[in-house]
Amino acid sequence: MATIYKDGEFVEENWETADAETATAVTGDALVPLSLFLGDAEAYLARDGQTAVLVEAGDDVEPVELYLGRLALVAVDFPSFADGRGFSAARVLREQIGYQGDIRAVGKYILDQVPLARRCGVSSFEIAKPEVLKALKAGEWPEVTKYLQPVGTVDEIPVGTRPWARRSPRDIAVAAE
Repeated sequence: MATIYKDGEFVEENWETADAETATAVTGDALVPLSLFLGDAEAYLARDGQTAVLVEAGDDVEPVELYLGRLALVAVDFPSFADGRGFSAARVLREQIGYQGDIRAVGKYILDQVPLARRCGVSSFEIAKPEVLKALKAGEWPEVTKYLQPVGTVDEIPVGTRPWARRSPRDIAVAAE
């Protein structure tokens, strides 16, 4: 069982990760690495249970576009808190491909990255670190209100004369109080 954080709530889900040995024989809900999924996509989609794809760091997400409407979700791996490729994969899925489904962060991200991942299109989080779970349950949300890189997934307001600088509309509400 994995603890999932989505829309401010915690749920328990059970996804079995497929590998080269188990392949399509996985029963129940299966999380399939992208490279393995693309090798036999129709077989994975035809099995009983939901199918989700795991995008690992460095994977090109564009080939999965044909199957997005048939997947339960797309999980994006953050192999290290210092590896930003998960943010890029989420942005490509949301902004370039236009995926509207659930993008789930999995792996070794830290609490400070949760709001930034949301800006990039991540909509749910598999919580692997106890300190992240504890902080989210306590209501901690390390909001960043000023950004130096615009994204197409949230409303933002330009800041001053720097065209790349943005701020969250929540920043104005806080300043007005």
